[in-house]
Amino acid sequence: MGNRKSVVLSLVLTFFLGPFGMLYSTVPGALVMLVLYVALGIVTLGWALAVLHPIAMIWGAVAADRANRY
Repeated sequence: MGNRKSVVLSLVLTFFLGPFGMLYSTVPGALVMLVLYVALGIVTLGWALAVLHPIAMIWGAVAADRANRY
């Protein structure tokens, strides 16, 4: 069996580190969210982060869960 990823740890890392915390569970997802954080954060003066942060947390948790299934 491969390395198991903790869903709770993924949530905690993403909560505190944003897309950098997603690197624990999904590198491509972290890169996508990092680009969105920067691009939309600049355009909306940071308001988009209120929507993007929960999405990043959910995406990271789902990726960690899926990593455990296969």
